[in-house]
Amino acid sequence: MSWWRDILRQSVFMCFFIIPIPIGAYTIHSGSSAVVAMVSYVFLSLVIPVAYVGMKDATFGPQKGRIRRWVMALMWLVVFAAIGAFTAFMGRYWKAAPFWEWPTIGRDIVFIIGMYAEISLTMLLAYAASQCLPDRKEVG
Repeated sequence: MSWWRDILRQSVFMCFFIIPIPIGAYTIHSGSSAVVAMVSYVFLSLVIPVAYVGMKDATFGPQKGRIRRWVMALMWLVVFAAIGAFTAFMGRYWKAAPFWEWPTIGRDIVFIIGMYAEISLTMLLAYAASQCLPDRKEVG
């Protein structure tokens, strides 16, 4: 299997641990549910992938490529900054979009797809950046 397919597949499995808590918090619809959903997603979307790529078995593709933890954290920051900048740029349209008139399940599906896309993009960028770095010297 190619490295990018492997990353997309592993992103699905990671999202089983990342997405349910923010979606559950968001569907409560109390005053602070959106904040709880955002904070839990931000925390989980960083911690779970960084922990995963640090495991010995976390390799991708037939060449068994690896993602470095610090590169994963850096790409997470880059993707979140890019999403934040885009959201700020499109703020008026985003608030007035007909998307907000959809039923809750429709919005939840859009958010789930968006969260999966964000995790996948971060992993793909982190893999590409990690492959451009020189190999680490094994000590011992």
